[in-house]
This record gives sequence, structure tokens and C-alpha cells, in this order.
Amino acid sequence: MTDLFTNAENPAAVPEPPKPITVSEVSKKIDDLLDSRIGQVDVVGQMNSPKLGNHWYFSLTDGDSKIDCAMWASNVSKHKGARGDWVPKQGDQVVVRGRVGHYSKFGKTQLYVEKIKRYGETKGKLQQEYEALLLEFREAGWFDEVHKKQLPEYPGKIAVITSGTSAAMHDVIETTRRRMPSVELVIVNARMQGDGSPDSVANAIAKVDAHASDMGIDAIIVTRGGGGLEELWSFNDRRVVEAAFHCKTPIVVAIGHESDTSIIELVADHRASTPTQAAMVLVPDKEELAQLVSHLETRMRSACVRNIERKVTWCDHVYSKIQLAVAKHVHVCRLIVSSKAEQLAAKRPHTLLQGRQRKLLTTQASFGSACASYITNTSAKLHSLHAKLDAIGPLKVLERGYSLTQDSEGNVVRSASTLKEGEQIRTVLADGEVESEVKCIHE
Repeated sequence: MTDLFTNAENPAAVPEPPKPITVSEVSKKIDDLLDSRIGQVDVVGQMNSPKLGNHWYFSLTDGDSKIDCAMWASNVSKHKGARGDWVPKQGDQVVVRGRVGHYSKFGKTQLYVEKIKRYGETKGKLQQEYEALLLEFREAGWFDEVHKKQLPEYPGKIAVITSGTSAAMHDVIETTRRRMPSVELVIVNARMQGDGSPDSVANAIAKVDAHASDMGIDAIIVTRGGGGLEELWSFNDRRVVEAAFHCKTPIVVAIGHESDTSIIELVADHRASTPTQAAMVLVPDKEELAQLVSHLETRMRSACVRNIERKVTWCDHVYSKIQLAVAKHVHVCRLIVSSKAEQLAAKRPHTLLQGRQRKLLTTQASFGSACASYITNTSAKLHSLHAKLDAIGPLKVLERGYSLTQDSEGNVVRSASTLKEGEQIRTVLADGEVESEVKCIHE
């Protein structure tokens, strides 16, 4: 064989590296190989993500694999002529006939559909599982508004559960940066499709919710871009739905596009159609807040002016009342003063003063006479007492021939036994003192 896979099948047959070819040439070889190896086939699968305009674009899936399909307008017209009003819809189980080809412009392999018809049950396996889960959770009341938590008005920190390399993550970051740069984003990397995705997403939701209070997380965004039913199936998984329902932190979910609805979006506190809208729902717009602040400032200023005007009017009214009350009080006081003046005039104070002066003079004279008499009597008594005291005083006794003897220490000698021979003594007489020495003592 001389095709694209010759080297892989028989490398020993190639003695030297092949000559480089262009991308277009490779694409042409791929397309020729697919057409020659596969050719026209009938494929059965579940209709997924249909976009039915002039041309029909959709994918077929069996739950494990997916292939993109395109049905050109000419074949769509033939289908409508042959099938009447029947148009396939999301989840229908169908059989298509077509040719597998390689679309070089986008570098993708797809099935070019010529015919399409129903196959057995009108709904595929995944669609049936989806509707069964939807009915179960709806009957359990998990979609009811009573379970929806209010979103924070001004969140400070938001956890974003998504693929760390996805466009959805960049949309959320860019939207948040544009609307409110102060809002902090915590990116939680999770597997958003394929094996292990349900556990990855469910564990991420549970762990973020468990540590939300410690980390200061106010809300959670779970988001990814669009895809087919099988690509978004993780968000219909019971583990993911239960994790979102039991999450105590407000949660916003944006999975796929407007036409895609996963069960996690129905149990979430808010559903957004795109990652950008999810960020817009939670993150306030700084421009709108600035306008709001300006509007509130204007209203506050107006309210302050009106309040001041009311206060000024009230103050004027109170001032008038105070003036009136003061004038009335002054008038009453003047009447009282006038009445008291008349009473004082009637009592002739100068006459009362003259009477008091006469009484004072009389009292003064009586007091002087009494004081003089008291002084005279008291002086006589003092002279008498002085004479008596002088008569019994020590000097009078000494003048009568008596004397007073003291020892060397100045103590009065009352007995001869208290003296010793040779001791110095002093004898006090009426007209002087005599010092002597004890020669002998006679008892």
C-alpha cells in the first residue's frame, strides 16, 4: 500500500525518511483513506446538541463515544420531502447513512449524513437516564425555590470550580477583573468530563464548602464550556447533584450553553447560561456601584439641604416663641418690681434707719456703763486676791526670819538625813543667798 500508514505497517521497506508534504496534502490523504477504508456506513446513535438550520449539525453518541455529523441543505430538503414533518430532536435514537470524511479547514473527522431516520425507541439511553434522574429529583423537591440560598450582594472571595486550562476559567477571571478587581478568585482545578469527573467535581464542591468559612469564601461558581450530552454527563451524575444540593455556600452553576440544561443547574442556587454570566451574577459592577454612590450622594445632599431648611424654619419658630415668652416674663417682672417699690416706699426706710440709730446709741451707752462697772468690781477683787496671795507668799515667810535650804542639785532640803558631810548647800534668805559646806550633821 502506498498510503499514509505505509511507514507504520512496514518501516523496514523505507530506506530513508519520506519527503515532507504540506498540511493540505496530509488532509487529502486522510480524507481519501477514510473514504476508501470506511466508505458509506449506517450509524445508530443518540441525537445530541442538534443545530437545525439550513444545514443540520449534530453529534451521535452511544454513551461511550461521539462523532460529529453534518447534513447539507440539499440532503435536508430531500429528508423533509421524504419524512414529512418529522424533525429529530435532542435525545432521539436515530440511524444515519453517510460517508466518513476529514474536514481539512478545522482538522476534524466527521460523518457527512445523506439520510436520517428513527431507530427503535425514540430516546437514547443517556436521554432516558437523564429524564429518569430529572423526575426523581423533581419529585423529591430538590428544584424547589425554598432550597435556594440568597446570593451575596458584595462577595469578597469566590471559589471557581472548573478546569484550570479552560476558556471558562479565563472568561470568569476576565469578567471579574473588569467588573470588580477587588474580588478575589480561588481557582479549584477539577476534571470536568470523562472518567473520574463526577468524583472530582463532587469532591471539589464538598471540600470548598467545608472550608468556605475558614477561607472567607462567600460563593462558589461551577462552570465549563458547552458540549454534547455525554461530555456534560458528569453534571447529571447523582454524586455531583447531591454535592451541589447539600452545599451550604451559595452556588452558581454555568454548564454548557443556553440550550444545554444539566441537573446540577436545576439544584443550584442560581443558573447562568455562560461562565461570563455566572461571574456577572455574583460580581458587582464597579461602574454601576460608582453611579449608585454618586446617585446616593446627590440624594443625601438634597436630603441634608431639606433637613437643614426644616431645622432653620423650626429654629425661627422657636426663636419667635422664646422672644414672646421673654417679653412676657420681663413685663411680669416689671410689675413685681413696681409693686415691691411701692411697698418699700410705704415703709419709709430712712425713718426705720433713724429709729435703729437711736436704739443703737442707747444700747451703746448702756453697754459702756455696764462695762465700766464690771471693770471696777473686777479690779477691786483682783487687788484683794493679790494682797491675800502676797501675804502667804514665800518672800513674806522669809522676811519673818525663815530661810530655804537647797542641796547642790537645787533640790529643797526637807530633812538633815538627806545631806552628807562635805556637801555644798545653798541657803535662800529674804535679801539674798548663802552657800556653805556641811561640816557635821546632828539629828
